[in-house]
Amino acid sequence: MKIDLQAVGTLGSGLTRPEGVMACDDGSVFAADAYGRCAHIRPDGQTVFFGNIGGLPNGICIDPDGNCIVANIGNGELQCVTPEGAHTLLMTHADGKRMFTPNFPFRDFAGRLWVSNSTDNPDIDASLRAPVPDGCLVLLAPGEVPRIVASGICFANGVALDEKEQHVYVAETMKRRVLRYRIIDGNQLGPAEVYGPDFLGKMGFPDGIAFDEAGNLWVAFPAANSIGYINPQGNLEMYLEDPQGAVLKRPANICFGGTDRRTAFIGSLAGTNIACFEVPYPGQRLVHQNL
Repeated sequence: MKIDLQAVGTLGSGLTRPEGVMACDDGSVFAADAYGRCAHIRPDGQTVFFGNIGGLPNGICIDPDGNCIVANIGNGELQCVTPEGAHTLLMTHADGKRMFTPNFPFRDFAGRLWVSNSTDNPDIDASLRAPVPDGCLVLLAPGEVPRIVASGICFANGVALDEKEQHVYVAETMKRRVLRYRIIDGNQLGPAEVYGPDFLGKMGFPDGIAFDEAGNLWVAFPAANSIGYINPQGNLEMYLEDPQGAVLKRPANICFGGTDRRTAFIGSLAGTNIACFEVPYPGQRLVHQNL
């Protein structure tokens, strides 16, 4: 199942490296922006920037109060940004260890924040040239201090939970695969297992991931300029491919919104707006979505 590039639209304008993206019930879309701020693309299409958070905002999620949770990979901070632009610091360390490269946050219905930290090396480019399995997943559970719940990940990237919140999934970018961990009592995790193909292809470096209601795990592949999904049988299916980068500009994240959450919105590393297209199944509802 594939769609043609002509079926892809865009929204927003003036964005710089909108890596993280999240859609809301009212038709608006939030995105990270490389100029140390967040962007709000309103339902009327107007793009408004807010926050002064510095660094390089990367993955984002929205909490039930409408705040933007930002994994700031540029300054090593997990931040909470209000719609008015004020921000607070949520995390810099876990288990007493500095988290230099927070990459993506996921807020679940139990009130937990799961945050990938890509690598111990603050020089991200160097860690990509010579990757080592020093990434981890951090849990911020209500009433607890941040702690590392999974480690040994070769560039930890996108994070997602399945509909029943029984497993947490992490894109292991430099191994070109997705890992899955069972969530057990006491907010502990079981051992890592590979979810789907053990090798997603020569250019299959997974970045952002997100589930739809049919149990497909959608994956953004920036190096391949493509979007695909791992179906419940564990097979990778490609949905949108743009090898020339005509519309997809190194796609890095995917979320779902719009009517019945049937529209996919794509964050990117090299775009100036947000690509969007229809998908066959509704996206899995997230904590900030009521419809």
